[in-house]
Amino acid sequence: MSNSEIQDNILFELLKECKTLPNFLDQIFGFLQRRTDFYHVANELDAVVGLPEGLAEKLVRYSFYKWKPQIQKKEYSEIDIPIAEEEIIVPEIEHSEPTVSEVVGATKKVCLNHDCPFTDSESYNGSKFDNYCWSQTIAEIDLIIKIPDKISRKDLLVTIHPCTISLKTRQDGLIFDGELFQKCKANEAVWSIDDNKLLIHLEKCQEIWWKCLVKGEKELDISKIDCSRPYDELPEEAQSKIEELQWNQERKKLGLPTSEELALNATLKKAWNVNGSPFSGPFDPSTVKFS
Repeated sequence: MSNSEIQDNILFELLKECKTLPNFLDQIFGFLQRRTDFYHVANELDAVVGLPEGLAEKLVRYSFYKWKPQIQKKEYSEIDIPIAEEEIIVPEIEHSEPTVSEVVGATKKVCLNHDCPFTDSESYNGSKFDNYCWSQTIAEIDLIIKIPDKISRKDLLVTIHPCTISLKTRQDGLIFDGELFQKCKANEAVWSIDDNKLLIHLEKCQEIWWKCLVKGEKELDISKIDCSRPYDELPEEAQSKIEELQWNQERKKLGLPTSEELALNATLKKAWNVNGSPFSGPFDPSTVKFS
């Protein structure tokens, strides 16, 4: 039995107990609150515990659209699959359409007014402009592009190569086009439509912070980027430490000894009745006071 089948069976049993989807989701998020640092906001760049502000909501949103039936994965034949390490030559745009520089220049007006359609969380560790915004983690890029009203998937042509990305519509032609700051894994790109926005998720070829999404943008100050990482991307040692802290917090709430206190009691018990020990009689750690 595969891991996904095992996990499905576990979750299905929980769903049967909850009886309804709202109760099921409530249990899932309750678990995240009780047993993880999902809701904890990390305020320091090097914080081991917690997530950057806005990232938790973005993770939920991404997972929702990842599994939504309308989501589209870019399909390639075996011959057409681009290799991320190779340069891809992008065909020239027909003269009847705007040039790349015209399109990129038009979309790169920094969005500063109150009517900006993008939120701070949608441009976390990235930038937002009048027509698009992007955010990043150390390994991923999320791009959101405004599209005309009542556009369906059939009306869009999304072209993603390791070094370039472009978006066209049947009615309006080229909407977005640019050369990426670094290479992405084009064959793992995922996109979907949400209202009047196109959501594109990219995996970076290298785990580095991008100074911009496409060349020509105003570059970010990398020193000001929130470099904290999601829990599941942390090393096993860091994850174990977080789990230990959470376990100790639960023990304290219940009035039970923490892992450190248990270890100290175990050492104390071994030394309780040995020769030369200042203690005697039945083991009772409550009689020992530590300064």
